[in-house]
Amino acid sequence: MDEFDSAAIEFMANLGRNHGLGELQSKVIGLLYIEPEEISLEEIAEKTGYSLASISNTMKMLEAFGMVQRIKKPRTKKVYFYMEKNLARLNIMKLNAVLNNFIKPNKDILPALIEKYRNKVRDEKSKKKLRIVENYYKQMLEFEEITENWIKDLGEIANKPR
Repeated sequence: MDEFDSAAIEFMANLGRNHGLGELQSKVIGLLYIEPEEISLEEIAEKTGYSLASISNTMKMLEAFGMVQRIKKPRTKKVYFYMEKNLARLNIMKLNAVLNNFIKPNKDILPALIEKYRNKVRDEKSKKKLRIVENYYKQMLEFEEITENWIKDLGEIANKPR
């Protein structure tokens, strides 16, 4: 790894740490962001100095967060990963992960939970707890709308010719 690679990876890793990611996740983000092409799981382990198992677990988490894409190439069993370089597209991926992995599943569960207990809670403390959950659900719906609008706006930025 040359001096520029090390400096660029460290810069991106610092961004990850500043956003609450751990040391390993931050290093992987830094490495993937500066790599112009997809990179294999084995190469990520080799370049970061972490075990294949640690890298594999990290990649599952980063993929669930919408930060990286898993790529399978024909005629190989190797798994490759790629990180979007367009900041608007990268954030669209992350926001879509929030919608698909968090908001939509909870949106299906919470109304039934609220309805089930709406007429069963009797004491004041339980009623307050139910109101907290109801408020959470309402805020989640608002967050969903804002997130969808943000994705739309970012899409316009992402598709501008550069």
